[in-house]
Amino acid sequence: MIDSLLAGASHLAVPANLLFLILGTALGIVFGAIPGLTATMGLALLVPFTFSMEPATGLLMLAGIYVGAMYGDAIPAILINTPGTPAAIATTFDGYPLAQKGMAQHALVAAAFASCFGGLLAFVVLATAAEPLAQMSLKFGPAEYFWLGIFGLTIVSVLSSGNLLQGFMTATIGLLLSSVGMATLSGEVRLTFGFSAMQGGIGLAGALIGFFCLPEILSSVIGKRRETYGGDQVQPSLRVIIDTTVDLIKRPVLMIRSSLIGLVVGVAPGAGGNIASMVSYSEARRWEKNSEEFGQGTVRGVASSEAANSAMAPGSLIPLLTLGIPGSPPAAVILGALMLHGMQPGNDLFVVYSEVTYAFITGLAVASTAVLVLGTAGSFIYARIINVPSRILAPLILVMTVVGSYAIRNNLLDVWVMLIFGVVGLALNRLKYQPAPLVLGIILGPYIEDGLVQSLMIGGASGNVLSYMTLRPISIFLILLCLVSAIWPILSATVLSSRRNLSSSNELKADSSNVLTKGRLNSDLIMGVIALIIAIIVCVKSLGLSHYGNVFIRSAAGMLVLLAIAALLKGFIKPDRNHFFESLAERKRILLALGILIAYVILIPITGFIIASIIFYLLLALTLQPNPLSIKTAILLLLQSSVVVAVLYLLFNGLLQVPLPEGFWVD
Repeated sequence: MIDSLLAGASHLAVPANLLFLILGTALGIVFGAIPGLTATMGLALLVPFTFSMEPATGLLMLAGIYVGAMYGDAIPAILINTPGTPAAIATTFDGYPLAQKGMAQHALVAAAFASCFGGLLAFVVLATAAEPLAQMSLKFGPAEYFWLGIFGLTIVSVLSSGNLLQGFMTATIGLLLSSVGMATLSGEVRLTFGFSAMQGGIGLAGALIGFFCLPEILSSVIGKRRETYGGDQVQPSLRVIIDTTVDLIKRPVLMIRSSLIGLVVGVAPGAGGNIASMVSYSEARRWEKNSEEFGQGTVRGVASSEAANSAMAPGSLIPLLTLGIPGSPPAAVILGALMLHGMQPGNDLFVVYSEVTYAFITGLAVASTAVLVLGTAGSFIYARIINVPSRILAPLILVMTVVGSYAIRNNLLDVWVMLIFGVVGLALNRLKYQPAPLVLGIILGPYIEDGLVQSLMIGGASGNVLSYMTLRPISIFLILLCLVSAIWPILSATVLSSRRNLSSSNELKADSSNVLTKGRLNSDLIMGVIALIIAIIVCVKSLGLSHYGNVFIRSAAGMLVLLAIAALLKGFIKPDRNHFFESLAERKRILLALGILIAYVILIPITGFIIASIIFYLLLALTLQPNPLSIKTAILLLLQSSVVVAVLYLLFNGLLQVPLPEGFWVD
């Protein structure tokens, strides 16, 4: 093995190979950093360019893209609260609060170091223990995937900010949203309400942008008329890089645990980085000291997410290289690239093509190191982005959210879905319901449903569904993890409340009385009624479905009814009242910006992307302008909007071959 690794590493001594590897890593960072673009899309677009290359050169470039994208998605997650890919959702929990404190560089450096650490640890395992781990991955059946999804769902206890009822209710709504479209196993079309474009399901990228990005821009930047996107001004320095790196080096348990979680989840085919980062973040918050700092802005939260996210990438390649089973969508694209070069996964890769295979494996380690260099060096530039005035940055971000949502399937319906989810996310935030559990439900729903339905089929054929789902060794282990994960928050909350009971009881009474007298909207009553309506509509719309097409929907709807009733009771007994808008001025600014955004989406198919985007950018920039408008300012804003839109058009329509709408008159 060592001889094969050395032979593979010799390919990296060729300057052209090393150059393409670093270029691929840089391109991967770009693809990960642009909301709506993913590692899968980047790999798919650039695979044709590798046909004319030597196999080692082409695979090294693809390795760089894959690894780079795993870090790149952290950049928008930290700076603008928008995960570049689903795997970076957990990065937003602490990355964005750090950016708001003026510590964006701390978060970016932590993400780069953790990505490098996770990638290198996974490389060691991939190079030494690939075949045994691949055999272990074959032991994962439908029951194991079901319990893995349920275990991921228990992370809601971490995301719900101390209110489990709110968290599980929004997560259950997310599970129902995940069932929109064509059922994977039964092939039935469900809950599309007549929209044929929804048969492919809800676009996850649009949901992420809507729930995480739009509410922040509408509420904080526009509603509060903040001059810059971030809170405190960022002052990048070399000292920050040193201090952050040393801090993480002193936490080997956190780094190793997070990386191993990502690796194990990556080995399980189909699990993906979104589950890995969520589980890793949850476990870090559970076992780290001062866990109350998580969610408020700590580099430990960023590191736990990114280490798992980046370790997942090499982990997903283990079943691919040894068994021909891709562990993630990007790995499936790499499988296609291997076969196009005449390399069949399995034993031949490690015997006939051993030099090229180990060059690819070694390239993953070098790409991880390149991420550390590019990420830390680039942090000086990335961190300053949120210092840009909001009247410039906010319109640019919103245009990119629209284009990113559209680029996934070249469908304007995805843009409308993103916009609707943005409004829903804003409403949830104002009602003190976190949108993160809802997104988690959308992500985990397909894993849970497929595992449930397949388990029912296999268990029914064997004569005992219950034993099939609960008595297999891995299932027993996952069930125990689910129980511990579900009970832990209750135990920790009990201990914490007993410690603080004497010192804070009077303060808590005073706070609750203030909430009751100052609030206007009863959040639990409103959400309880909405949840009941959703459950009723879903039940009615799913009446004609088969048993296997309906079992997951019925189960989730039944759970939602119980949670909604609990929310209604809480709303009557212990109401939680909140202002929806803090002032009339804030309401006016948010509604005006939202109206401009809706008009923009309506205008795109009529006038085309270029004209509609220039008009939107100009109008929103004028709305955010703090000073009285002058002719000079108007001309500068027009030039600025034209340049920005032209660059985005060239990037998406020219380079990425995304056919942006051109307007009615072109047809």
